[in-house]
Amino acid sequence: MTTPSTLPPRRDYPSRDCVHKVLDEAFQSRLDTVMEFMGNVKYLNVKHLYWLIERMVDLRVTDNAVTPWSDQAALATDLQKLLNVADMWRNMMPGLPMLVTRCTLRLANSVITGETLVRMMLVRSWLPVLNVCRDIVQPMHFQKSTNCQELGEAFLQIISTLPVLEAQELLQQCLGFSTRNVDDCPHLVAAFKTWFRRAGRAP
Repeated sequence: MTTPSTLPPRRDYPSRDCVHKVLDEAFQSRLDTVMEFMGNVKYLNVKHLYWLIERMVDLRVTDNAVTPWSDQAALATDLQKLLNVADMWRNMMPGLPMLVTRCTLRLANSVITGETLVRMMLVRSWLPVLNVCRDIVQPMHFQKSTNCQELGEAFLQIISTLPVLEAQELLQQCLGFSTRNVDDCPHLVAAFKTWFRRAGRAP
């Protein structure tokens, strides 16, 4: 299997369109598998999905992957239910919360300046999952907590560019990002300041 260190630079591929197509098809196939067996989700399926997303990000061909991932409200809801049953995921797939946040983080970072509807769908679908993951991982490994923090910051960046009403709705779901020390959550403070400034200008 090709590893990140052996991937040639983007310009070295003889047929970029061919690579793009192969990765798109592989991503959709793996996503379909994850969706089909969500009730009995296999950690390896999500791990393969993350590996594909990593390759797509490396090659800057995530455009066709972001839309289907953003339109996964049902999958996100199923994941929330699964993650809320602690014994199930901790015994069978302890790395699931970290993998889910990593998949979403990589795609969120690639779409921060993309199409408004897709960005809004991405946050709306996956922000509730992030909130569940935050509750799970904060008492656990530091790296997992960092993944959640980075995804939260990426979501706040996206929210700050959305229309005022949609941004208001999503910001309310981000209040759990806050801590007792306001200096620990500068991205949340900045997002609210941006929203108040934009809301004050709205007709």
